[in-house]
Amino acid sequence: MERLADFSLFEQEKSVMQRSEQMLEALDAVGDGVKVLAKAYSESYRAQRRMMRMSDRMQADLQEANRQLREQAEHLAQLNNALSDEVRERERLTAELERLALEDALTGLFSRRRVIDCVEGMADSVGEESRSLTVMMLDLDDFKALNDTHGHAAGDFALESFADILRGELGAEQYAGRMGGEEFLVVAADLDSEAAVALAERIRSSVENASLHWKDEPLALAVSIGLVITTNPWPDAGELVALADDLLYRAKNEGRNRVIVQMHGERG
Repeated sequence: MERLADFSLFEQEKSVMQRSEQMLEALDAVGDGVKVLAKAYSESYRAQRRMMRMSDRMQADLQEANRQLREQAEHLAQLNNALSDEVRERERLTAELERLALEDALTGLFSRRRVIDCVEGMADSVGEESRSLTVMMLDLDDFKALNDTHGHAAGDFALESFADILRGELGAEQYAGRMGGEEFLVVAADLDSEAAVALAERIRSSVENASLHWKDEPLALAVSIGLVITTNPWPDAGELVALADDLLYRAKNEGRNRVIVQMHGERG
């Protein structure tokens, strides 16, 4: 019986030792698992930190890109505004050049080119679109003396006042332009000789009787006029203007402040 008891105790001890070894092995396995988990966690943490740093860098890069885009957008907006301003200025200058090509800057009458274009357009259509054409060349008398006495500002005032008189006397299909200096050209359609002469005389009389003052001093004006009337087509408008100019200087030579008339463009 004692021997059986000893064997049984031995077996129990052996069994305990085996279980202990198994437990230690299990603990080792758990330890290994913990190590694996710890390693995985560590690697995951490092990966997460890398991802966070990458995310931070990407956000910073995106913010910088957005800042640069905003700056570029502002710069483009400034460029667009500058271009728009330049386009508007070019359009203004173009319109001003077109206006200057058509309008005398001082008097507001037609420019030399525009009024001559009127003569050319109307001279060739006499007998078709109109019954007659009247061309007047006008020149303010003693204008140089007025400038020398009162100054160029007074001369400009006299020219502007004369232009106002012309505008007041001219009607439909009657146009006036400044040829240069104190010389002007008037062209009118469908006036018979009596009406054409009457128009020229009204202009001359209105200038002579104008009550003008410059710096509280009276300013006397007078005008000489060369007048051509034709009822026939006249393809060479320049010849008509030259003829009116010749008649103007006859008026100057014959005493100024008068109208010299030539009918049908015949030289006399």
